[in-house]
Amino acid sequence: MEFSACRRLRRMGVRLKDVAERAGVSVSTVSRVLGGRDAVAEATRAKVMSAVDEVGYQRSTLLGAAAGQFAAVSLPENPEHWQTDVARAAIAHLQRAGHAVMTPYLDAEGRELRACLDAGAAVIITPTFTELDVDVPVVRFSESGRRSTAVRTDGMMVGRDDIAAEIDLRAGMKLAFDHLYDLGHRRIGLVCKDVGELAEILKENFGALHPAAAIAPNLDDWIAAVPKTFAGGVEAASILRDAACTAVITQSALQMYGVFESMRRRRLSVPRDLSVIGIGDSSTMRFTNPPATVLSYDTESLAEALATAALHILDGNPPVAVPPNFRPRLLARASTAAVRR
Repeated sequence: MEFSACRRLRRMGVRLKDVAERAGVSVSTVSRVLGGRDAVAEATRAKVMSAVDEVGYQRSTLLGAAAGQFAAVSLPENPEHWQTDVARAAIAHLQRAGHAVMTPYLDAEGRELRACLDAGAAVIITPTFTELDVDVPVVRFSESGRRSTAVRTDGMMVGRDDIAAEIDLRAGMKLAFDHLYDLGHRRIGLVCKDVGELAEILKENFGALHPAAAIAPNLDDWIAAVPKTFAGGVEAASILRDAACTAVITQSALQMYGVFESMRRRRLSVPRDLSVIGIGDSSTMRFTNPPATVLSYDTESLAEALATAALHILDGNPPVAVPPNFRPRLLARASTAAVRR
């Protein structure tokens, strides 16, 4: 394909979105035309190339014709270990299939993600539960049975992403509760992020499944929604210990480390004075003091599911109709023990 029109030195700051608006097509269509891949009607291709000239879009001379397309594998700014493992493995799958991969972070302003879209990313892949309002397909995870149908202010639907896999977070929460309940714990708390889709899902499941829901006066008192930081975990442990919780489930590894430290500062210990379960496993979880009991994800299978769904889109096929469903496993280590009487 001839890229001379894309490589001319034109005025700076023109984006794929500007080309798409001028041509009256989607950003993903512009990306397919400029990449020279997938079947695009000749009339559509001509409109896009005409729009490229009219708005002065400049494509980097480093981005020549290639067999693959550009994909953006996007992590949150402070990813969990399991998310990093999933992203790393998904990138390897995509690269083996011949696709170039960019790795923007999901920063609050969206600058990195926007830069990747402007560079021609045909799909966004993210090992999160986050809905993204962008003009290209988004491949992500969803909780089992939960599909969003949010509406933008302009009346268009968002949240109808391509779900690569469903994760049964409800079953994971029940595993954690059952484990702690069998150890005699009734006053079980939750440490979660103060913002985010996953935090909201965890709080919802916490309220619905808590073994003391029928007798606890206010389960909200047993939820510490704090920043996803070490200091946030220290604060959360103080809140929940003051609420007389004997066990906690933590969303983030950093928060879990903070919980451990908070107990040490009080001259208390895990699990003698507080049992702790983390969400997501990593080598660091196995070497905490004591080794952490966790809800573990099958990161290799999750990565394969993300890559498979993305490759369906990049190869011009329909999205995966029925995404696989994954259930977390409970790995009981030394951070949980029977409640002290």
